[in-house]
Amino acid sequence: MERKLSTILASDVVGFSKMMAANEEDTLRVLGKRRQVLDGVIAEHDGKIFGSAGDSIIVEFSSPINATKCAVEMQDRMAAMNEDVPESHQMIYRVGINIGDVMVTEDNLFGDAVNIAARLESEAKPAGICVSKTVFDMISQKVMVSFEDAGELELKNIEQPVQAYFVIKSKGGVRYVQQSEKPQIEVKDAESGSLAVMLFKNLSKDEEQAYFCEGFSEDLISALSRFSSLTVVSGNASFSYRDKTMGPKEIGRDLGVRYILDGSVRKLGNKMRISASLIGAENEKTVWADKFDTTIDEIFDTQDEMIETIVATIVGRVEVDGTRRVSNVRPENLSAYDLVLQGLEHHRRSDLTREDAPRALSLFEKAIEADPSYARAHAWRACSLSNCVAWDPDSYPENWFDECRGSAARALELNPDDHEANRIMGAISLHLRDFELAKHHHDRAEELCPSDSYILGKNAEMQVFLGNPAKGLKKSPGQCGSTRSAPMIYWKRMVNANSGFKTTTVRCKVLRKCASGAVTAFFILLQYLATRIRAIKQRRPLRVRFDYRTYPSSNLPTASRSRIKTAIANSKKCSNPLGRDRLVLRTGCVAMSD
Repeated sequence: MERKLSTILASDVVGFSKMMAANEEDTLRVLGKRRQVLDGVIAEHDGKIFGSAGDSIIVEFSSPINATKCAVEMQDRMAAMNEDVPESHQMIYRVGINIGDVMVTEDNLFGDAVNIAARLESEAKPAGICVSKTVFDMISQKVMVSFEDAGELELKNIEQPVQAYFVIKSKGGVRYVQQSEKPQIEVKDAESGSLAVMLFKNLSKDEEQAYFCEGFSEDLISALSRFSSLTVVSGNASFSYRDKTMGPKEIGRDLGVRYILDGSVRKLGNKMRISASLIGAENEKTVWADKFDTTIDEIFDTQDEMIETIVATIVGRVEVDGTRRVSNVRPENLSAYDLVLQGLEHHRRSDLTREDAPRALSLFEKAIEADPSYARAHAWRACSLSNCVAWDPDSYPENWFDECRGSAARALELNPDDHEANRIMGAISLHLRDFELAKHHHDRAEELCPSDSYILGKNAEMQVFLGNPAKGLKKSPGQCGSTRSAPMIYWKRMVNANSGFKTTTVRCKVLRKCASGAVTAFFILLQYLATRIRAIKQRRPLRVRFDYRTYPSSNLPTASRSRIKTAIANSKKCSNPLGRDRLVLRTGCVAMSD
């Protein structure tokens, strides 16, 4: 009998039997409409339905990422369809996802992988998703969601307990997730000073030392990004090649760079050997290579030597004299640096699982204890505290935001030229509606590190918040080389239109921090146009509700209403063949219906 590895998604309706007992005809009519939508979503994500009885659906996917994205969209669509309908006509689904070996017959799949998916579905919360640890390991940082540990579940008729996770809405920051599967922009002619720093390989016997390799690689990117003659690809782009068997020429073509910096770290106690090589992407020849026998106490000297050599090799001697000026400020206690690198390892995952957020915060605070004058530790503490509060707001004092601001201020006091401290203070100032200070710090962060895609993205967000969308778009992916393969979350967060079959609900989280009515109108218009185009392509009526929250008021300004109506009137050149759109404005939401 044929066997293969498959991802299985199982889903059914909560309380379906009770609904059938109350009114069979209405329930089946509603179920038919829901299945039309769900079947479409499954097809869009390349799923194959192989089991369906009553309200249940069992689907096979070749990819756990596609399966999870499908499940998230299924729940979003069902939530949209449950709005403004009687409770008796609402259908709430649960979803379970597992991956494993299955046996194949002509039109069906069998095996524990299928059974576990079905059991995980019954463990999921209403309108929720439950995945096995195997799936979690494969999708974390690839789907914009967070996870709660469900523990080891005793599942019916399954011999061994199954470690599982509940999928929940994304928490905390999103800097380290959502790497694009492939470059978003094709670069035909690489710039002369373009460079990609690959993730340095961990050759130590201790796999836990991987955090040091990632931190060291990121520090190199940050330092090299400060040279105006270099265009350094973001770590989100270059690090995504860590598990790919591609040569320098292919990577260089993908990322649009002329040089690849690759290396490895072998760490034993306090001693380490760092090997690095600079490779020309075009001809795959080694331009420079060296080995550095060093210690944690001398790590910054090694970084400076590498940076000086790389800049001298690529750019010439012109900017070498600036190396010492732009190098990262060294902590007096080098154990603080190591603690910060460990903290960052957890901080990168703190939007995925609850446990990583307090671990990161604890390590940053230990770094501050080890060296109170280390600016970067104070900056990351501010950022990490915010993530902790997002997960568990009741466990932190009401003045937690003042603590964040205090930590960021202390970081800037210790080192005004720390780009991360400036970025974080810019975000804090924007939240406090101190727009001039926010602009100052975001601009300063970009000036200090002009190739950092996240800093560019945050500055772009700020410009749009302030009602300057044209300036923001100039910093968007596509306008700067460092973001060729960077996460596309910057604009997805701002224009996030998810089409439904007959109803589309669009939630734009970014609007809760909007600074003016102009930008509110701008975003609503973008969402309207994106959804309208999709509706026309799918030949369906347009019925859209926009939920938005301005800060601090939830009322749409009169000026914004006028802008929206004028813009939509001008967009009528692209007519909807299925009928005219009607715009209804009211406090708290903007509804558009056919």
